[in-house]
Amino acid sequence: MKIEDFEFEELNTQIALAELLENIARQIREGKELELPMPTVKDGIIKVALGEPIETGIEVNLRKYFTHITIEMSWEKPQKEGNP
Repeated sequence: MKIEDFEFEELNTQIALAELLENIARQIREGKELELPMPTVKDGIIKVALGEPIETGIEVNLRKYFTHITIEMSWEKPQKEGNP
């Protein structure tokens, strides 16, 4: 499975979105791996190993009827012990 092949958009209430972001923040604080909803199967998850430093970017597009906010994060894949 290639994770970059997946994009996911879903309508959420403000409370559901806040809970998702709080869960992501908790996982980043713990610093091991990030578990995200599987885009193609609602009951599955994608596990991604976290690394540092984390590069972040925020893009805001104001349109006539919608506001789009894109938050991006990227980091190098952590090296497993014994691998260069």
